[in-house]
Amino acid sequence: MVEPDLAAIAWPRACLIVAARFPEVPLWEGIPPEFWDRLDHLEALTNPRLRTRQARSSYVQWPFRNPRPGRFSTDTLGAFYAAREQAAAIAETVHYQAIRCREDRLEPHEFDMRVLGAKIQVNFHDVRAERAAPFPGILDPASHGASRVLATALAERGSAGLVFNSVRDPAHGACVAAFRPEVVLACSHLKFLAYRWTGEQVLVLYEKRPI
Repeated sequence: MVEPDLAAIAWPRACLIVAARFPEVPLWEGIPPEFWDRLDHLEALTNPRLRTRQARSSYVQWPFRNPRPGRFSTDTLGAFYAAREQAAAIAETVHYQAIRCREDRLEPHEFDMRVLGAKIQVNFHDVRAERAAPFPGILDPASHGASRVLATALAERGSAGLVFNSVRDPAHGACVAAFRPEVVLACSHLKFLAYRWTGEQVLVLYEKRPI
């Protein structure tokens, strides 16, 4: 197998957006952060999906505890997705939230999304721009088949993950799919956004803040 070239990625605040309820009490509310790694280790002893992986926080743990099919993930291969720019993260989540709403035949409604900031520093396999050419189909807007095949093969060889251009917002740069939680050095809450499903599309309405 021909592997993509490696690129050194050092993003002090990558952006990812996940579903949330506002306000939400974190799982480890009140527990000092210096104990979080110990709790991660204890959970890994009893959770088969984490037994060989050490996560940094519950935000990082989630996609590895609960793998979901995506562009570079499957129901058995978890991936931590993040974008270098918030605009790309919004575009990606708007697209996939709209798919979910259509499939579930949901009525128009508002829902909350949590914006997280993550520090990522590692060498990723690089399939940005022309580097994706040797791997046709991996950035196909309508299919994840080729990208999942590549991701699975690389993960089995010990890859830390992939860096790629946002499919939904290429103008706003790169995204990453990390296959190992330890490459995410920090991850914390930044803010909440209110999205609205109109029955046809998802709109980003406003930032939500406590009074």
